[in-house]
Amino acid sequence: MKIARNNIKRLFLFKYEYWESKNLNEIKERVSKGFKLLPVETIAKVVEETIGNLEDIAEYSPQKTLAIRSIATEPPMIYLLIIEENDIGGKIILIETKQSLYSYEKILTGMRAFSAYAGIKTWLIQPLQP
Repeated sequence: MKIARNNIKRLFLFKYEYWESKNLNEIKERVSKGFKLLPVETIAKVVEETIGNLEDIAEYSPQKTLAIRSIATEPPMIYLLIIEENDIGGKIILIETKQSLYSYEKILTGMRAFSAYAGIKTWLIQPLQP
């Protein structure tokens, strides 16, 4: 199942900083076994259709962005758009689909686990309205 605007349940905006990973390529290496890499433009387009221009919430550049989803569940419940804004880190948009059974608290707990796996530190900025 492809991600589409009408399949989005919730979106969350996180700030991240590099920790064990020092750049986007290192994040990509760390998550490549448990996550599927996706075309950035596809995910970015759906996010923009849902909440408006990405540049209003992050310093978005397709060349400095990573789009992934977990390979553990089918259909996918969570997508991540990881946007590098500078040498320190950037923003992550977490997209939860309507297939998700996760509570708000489970999303935040899962993000902490993902952060450790990816070698970054994250902080919730705000939920975004779909």
